[in-house]
Amino acid sequence: MSEIYNTSTDILYLILTIVIALLGIMLIMAAYHLVKILRNVNKVSQKASDTMDLLNHYLWQPIKIALMAFDKIKHFTKKKSD
Repeated sequence: MSEIYNTSTDILYLILTIVIALLGIMLIMAAYHLVKILRNVNKVSQKASDTMDLLNHYLWQPIKIALMAFDKIKHFTKKKSD
């Protein structure tokens, strides 16, 4: 070996430095992928929210109006029968 790496502690420090650098790079890559995944989750949840708003507006509102009309008709027929 060269003169710089004479003792075993020098070799240990070199290996530890390399390992810590690799772990740092892996953590950065993991954080980047996590951000991408969370961004996609945000897009999907926004689309689901928009879909639920559309369902509420175009499906549930007419059903609610029809139920109110049936309730009024039932109330009206009950008064007529009494």
